[in-house]
Amino acid sequence: MNSALQCLVHMPPLVEYFLQDYKDEINTENPLGMHGELAIAFGELLRKLWSSGRTTIAPRLFKGKLAQFAPQFSCYNQHDSQELLAFLLDGLHEDLNRVKRKPYIEAKDSDGRPNEEVVVECWKNHRARNDSLIVDVCQVSGN
Repeated sequence: MNSALQCLVHMPPLVEYFLQDYKDEINTENPLGMHGELAIAFGELLRKLWSSGRTTIAPRLFKGKLAQFAPQFSCYNQHDSQELLAFLLDGLHEDLNRVKRKPYIEAKDSDGRPNEEVVVECWKNHRARNDSLIVDVCQVSGN
């Protein structure tokens, strides 16, 4: 957990975002999210880590919140950083998703269209359902 958290809490766009007042952007209604609880817990942890005068922080509250939604991370065994990072990024994305009602979009076959055209269409469809800080920072458009 430490290695994954260290990576995230040292990403300037995430630090800037969570050190500001982000709570109005939390999507508590998203059925794929954690009702904003994971984003709030992560934000509180990040604020503690970046507050002056602190030397060490034990992320107990954050770990408890994480374990509430992902029981596989509840114990103190070694875990795969990539699994934790994937779960955390997905959870933060869904808690911060600006799309309140995800539209249904039927995927079309490429039908011999140029790859560039298909990629642009896929990215447009992805962005119609996924718009968050995590998408802004961690996913890059081909345009």
